[in-house]
Amino acid sequence: MKLQMKLLSCSALLLVFLLNSCGSSKITGQWKDPELGIKKYSHILVIGVAKQPDRRKFYEDEFAKQLNRQGVMAIASHTIIPRDMMQDKDTIVKSIQGLQVDGVIITRLQGIKEQRQVSHGSSYRVPYGYYNRMDDYYSNSFSTAPSVSYAETHEYLQLESNLYDAETEKLAYSITTDTFVRQKFQSRISAYIETVVRQLKSNNLL
Repeated sequence: MKLQMKLLSCSALLLVFLLNSCGSSKITGQWKDPELGIKKYSHILVIGVAKQPDRRKFYEDEFAKQLNRQGVMAIASHTIIPRDMMQDKDTIVKSIQGLQVDGVIITRLQGIKEQRQVSHGSSYRVPYGYYNRMDDYYSNSFSTAPSVSYAETHEYLQLESNLYDAETEKLAYSITTDTFVRQKFQSRISAYIETVVRQLKSNNLL
């Protein structure tokens, strides 16, 4: 019986680990322009809004790489737009002239959300037979007492990616997610981009 309980506990922990690993980015909202019609983007400029140049570079390069795998010609903005000119719309527009860019995707951090989770532990359930006698029920009831509860606080990055039509400059698609912080920067960003690219493809935008 003890061996079975240990195996069940290990299986439960493994399941939690797998769920956390696969669910590092959770979609909290998305929108597509209903007037867009059937339009796919094949040349996209990738812009990551970040104060740290190295993080902007990693994000844009990774996003461009994942888009390239989908057959999309993607350009990381750091290769053509200086950091101090990122807030200048005219500079961005001029930078993409002659590059056949038909879409611009911009990602920014909306904020950081904390979520408190309480784990109540587990309890050992004795066989049904102990219900038959009052004294047995009373004495065995102690064996069902749960283990001590504990609380954990998880942090999530609230990220937003907007795809703009380069010709009209109108918003074509928007997606927001909660991305689990307790991962290395590269891992959580790669997971986030995978989620966004998957949704772009499922919405027939790529």
